[in-house]
Amino acid sequence: MISKITICNLALAQLGQAPISSLRQEDEKARRLNLFYEPVRDEVLRTHNWGFATVREPLALVERQENCFLYKYPLEALFIRRVYQEPYRHTPFRELFHPKYRIRVVESDCPQARAEYTRRVEDETQFDAAFVKSFSLALAADLAVSLTGDNALAAQILQKYTLSLDEARRSNMTENFAQSGQTDAFTEVR
Repeated sequence: MISKITICNLALAQLGQAPISSLRQEDEKARRLNLFYEPVRDEVLRTHNWGFATVREPLALVERQENCFLYKYPLEALFIRRVYQEPYRHTPFRELFHPKYRIRVVESDCPQARAEYTRRVEDETQFDAAFVKSFSLALAADLAVSLTGDNALAAQILQKYTLSLDEARRSNMTENFAQSGQTDAFTEVR
């Protein structure tokens, strides 16, 4: 079963480092992994429309203005890919901070807007294998210089990450296409 420690140890293995048993242990590797893990995970999630992290749901209306509608930015969204209205008609949108409500909003001319977005996934058991490989390589690339001092190793791992990510995107898109009956795979939230 994939866990946070498994992903961290995969990254450390790429660096030729010994595995850790806990992220709470008192050493430099654990401290660096704790520092880098979440930002790198979120960055890799944003790189692609991963099937396990994609959500389509209605947006919650905050305010109707003269020429547009303001919707609450979904709390778990890392990246909104599309705003649309049924039937699946894309509409332009922009993200703003609303000073009156002190929240992040989505502005669109679309009444009853829905959003397709990448959500923050914190449960590693939901990750697919290709994502795990790419994420662990991204983590290793970000940690390489600070843990090993080897710039050449960092560049080599970054190249492996790029190739892994390309392959992961291709396989994820193929799987999404096959599972969805020629439409995008997604999690529908009502």
